[in-house]
Amino acid sequence: MKCTILIFILFLSGCVVLPTDDNTYVNKCEISSDRKTLKVVSASEGLNTFYSISDLLLLPVTGVIVGIYVGVNNIYHLGEEKIVCG
Repeated sequence: MKCTILIFILFLSGCVVLPTDDNTYVNKCEISSDRKTLKVVSASEGLNTFYSISDLLLLPVTGVIVGIYVGVNNIYHLGEEKIVCG
């Protein structure tokens, strides 16, 4: 129980990487997918904690996981654009 609470507190007080839509890219034709980029978000802005030890753990872990998602999404987007737009 204590370990679960500690992990929950660590996740609330660190920086995480999130996928966001790339608004600078204009699609050539009407396709269903959007390009994504990575954005670093601080989960501790309202808690008055800065640069905690959890940042060293959460940032790389979420960066790898979300980076893989964004990479796969952008490859799918590129393939859909090639097929649909010709």
